[in-house]
Amino acid sequence: MKLNHINLTSIDVPADAAMFETYFGLRTAVMRGKALAVLQDDDGMLLVLNDFAKKRGSFAYPEDSDVHHIGFIQESREQVDALNARLKADGWDVPEPRDYHGAWTFYFKAKGGYFVEVATQTQLRLAEAAA
Repeated sequence: MKLNHINLTSIDVPADAAMFETYFGLRTAVMRGKALAVLQDDDGMLLVLNDFAKKRGSFAYPEDSDVHHIGFIQESREQVDALNARLKADGWDVPEPRDYHGAWTFYFKAKGGYFVEVATQTQLRLAEAAA
């Protein structure tokens, strides 16, 4: 089975599309004004960003960062650190990476109001993570 798409609610669709292109290598396939963007990765998975103002909830960092987020795996701690430094240099408010659930990781808030996680592969097996 292969993941086909993810749909995220965003309060700033153009800014989020630019972020996913700049830092995570996705490409914008469709942009409809400021309300909808469809991005694609190298494997054909689609990321859809919509401004569903009436359905949007509120989230706070760090309390809710693991509730509503999208995650990107990096191959090493050095890659996590490098992306963290790049985001900081570009003016993003990102905390220092840390060990969390067996991974080297950090979360930051996207312009659209949800969170993005950048992490190494976790060392926990799925059964351990569920416990």
